[in-house]
Amino acid sequence: MSEDRFEDLGGQDGRSVGERLAERDRTHPEPTRPPEVPRPGNRYAWVVGILMLMVLTVVLFRNTLPHKGEGTLGPRPGRLAPAFAAPLATSNLEGDANVCQHRECSRNAGPVPACQLVSRDVLNVCLLRRRPLVLTFIFDRGADCNPQVDRVQHVSRSFPRVNFAVVYFSHKKRDDLRAIVQRRGWTMPVGVDRDGEVANLYGVGVCPTTVFSRAGGKVATTKLGELTERELRTEIGRVAGRSG
Repeated sequence: MSEDRFEDLGGQDGRSVGERLAERDRTHPEPTRPPEVPRPGNRYAWVVGILMLMVLTVVLFRNTLPHKGEGTLGPRPGRLAPAFAAPLATSNLEGDANVCQHRECSRNAGPVPACQLVSRDVLNVCLLRRRPLVLTFIFDRGADCNPQVDRVQHVSRSFPRVNFAVVYFSHKKRDDLRAIVQRRGWTMPVGVDRDGEVANLYGVGVCPTTVFSRAGGKVATTKLGELTERELRTEIGRVAGRSG
């Protein structure tokens, strides 16, 4: 008699091995596993990381700007350009700009109204806004805005009856600022806004920002970012009229 190698799988009831296995499958089914949810791959994980880094950089940069949470679109058109007096970058006058608008002012704004501060060492917008005025705001951090002032300087030669001035938010030493002005050949007055109060007063948070005012000081428009010489001439012509 030959040996049955699968005798242990057979039974005494006469059923075949296959029938026994089928019966076991019915009485002792294997536990079912839930289907695995496909996990997202890391193919674009580096893109997400870069985007997060960019957002963080923007937040940190905006926190260094002089605005204090107010709007950053500049003064509202039709309103008088706010008064201020700031030390000239080419002078030896130290201190913060005066932004006092009325007779009674806080200590931070200045002890006297800004329009009363008249000196060869001071940029006084009250005097400048009597004519059409182009006021350019720049910062010394986050971006190189000096080329915009170069373009304004070049265009200003075509508009002798328009006043031009720069407000420079900077913590640089006065000698360094004076060197920048002289090296780049800026002849228009450059006021130093050391604590950012002038930029706050004008609602400036973008470098560069250019405010165009008509004769008498009423703001016509504010342009954010870089402007070409053609764009500058167009906006200056609008506020200057025949005075250009």
